[in-house]
Amino acid sequence: MIPLATLARPPAGTPDDCWNHVGVRGDRSCPLLPPVVHCQNCAVFSAAGRRFLDAPSPPGYLDEWTERLAVPIEEDAADLLGLLIFRLADEWFALPLHALVEVTASKPIHRVPHRAGILAGLVNIRGELTLCAHLWKILGLPAPTVAKAPHAERMLVVRRDSERWVLMVDSIEQVYRLPQAEIGTAPATVGRASGHLARGVFAWENRAVGLLDEERLFEALRVKLR
Repeated sequence: MIPLATLARPPAGTPDDCWNHVGVRGDRSCPLLPPVVHCQNCAVFSAAGRRFLDAPSPPGYLDEWTERLAVPIEEDAADLLGLLIFRLADEWFALPLHALVEVTASKPIHRVPHRAGILAGLVNIRGELTLCAHLWKILGLPAPTVAKAPHAERMLVVRRDSERWVLMVDSIEQVYRLPQAEIGTAPATVGRASGHLARGVFAWENRAVGLLDEERLFEALRVKLR
């Protein structure tokens, strides 16, 4: 039997990402592979994941977005809707600020064995493992290219009541205050992309932005996860 202390480090002479060289993604010559069957079950793989999870965000990144999301809507402008605009592939969307917990840089995603569909895996958010979803699948968008598939550029942590999810997006644009009167009916192009999840559409910098309904979004997450 291989000692547990040995399982805490990769075989001598191999890179830190040994799973890509002597593990299941390499030539499978790793002496630790037979007893654990798959690298995902190995303490070396888990330890590497913890190092990534503990890595700090860029200086000032979280503080900046925490400050942006915390800006209250003016009480004398009750018709304004606070939104966060983001990009996913070539489409632009927005979510109400009250559904957002935080914005974070891309983090490692721990896959859940035997689960596919919208579920990308689990992400460590401030010490709490949170379900992470493929938002492009929920919205019916084309699959990302192979080069972009492993990680999104940014992650949104969203919440409704006791439910929390991490959604992967390509970029975050800005917090935007939108007069509700400017929300129009979603055209056919946005409708095909987001299905029944679009509350409407609005114009922003010569772009059509689909406004997602958070209640419908969370319902879709629950239904498609089953």
